[in-house]
Amino acid sequence: MKIEAIFARALAIAALCAAVHVGTAQASPTNLTVDVSGIADMDERGAESNIVRELFVGAGAFIQSLRCDINLTSYDPSYLSEMQLTFSDTLGNGVTFTPGGGDDFQGTGSYAGFQDLRELSQQFQLGDDGLLRLEFHDAYKDLAFDEPEGMWNSGTLVFGVSAVPEPESVALVLIGLLSMLGVSKRRTSAPRSA
Repeated sequence: MKIEAIFARALAIAALCAAVHVGTAQASPTNLTVDVSGIADMDERGAESNIVRELFVGAGAFIQSLRCDINLTSYDPSYLSEMQLTFSDTLGNGVTFTPGGGDDFQGTGSYAGFQDLRELSQQFQLGDDGLLRLEFHDAYKDLAFDEPEGMWNSGTLVFGVSAVPEPESVALVLIGLLSMLGVSKRRTSAPRSA
């Protein structure tokens, strides 16, 4: 084999390996952890008094899972089952999470668990702005407007996020594949000597 062919093959293999490495690094899920300690549960969804957090995750990223380990308190006469969090894109497409679902009483409760949103067909993609919107709200307003219905006392929410590969990564993969194809074609078209 000629030195140029060996060099071309090594370069193509290196480009392909780099492309695969970069592509898998960007496509693999990452975790976004949010501390929810001290967040008041105010009014029904959409009320101006609700606590809203917008977190930059990345344009086109997918929200794939949710893990929680939290402690909540609902104030009389509001129930734990009424405390909710809607996490969505900025247009409101997403999921409403009710950690105390079924706990139709006031008081304090701790909740922990994991849900793969893909299993429920609830995975969603963020828009071009790349923002994940978290709105803490109540399902039913028992108390006066702007009066807290409860408190997210402590804990964390961990969102499983899968980023969309950058166009540069896709281009790098294509260059690697085309280089391999070029080396392969040159080998098969080269005359063999006896």
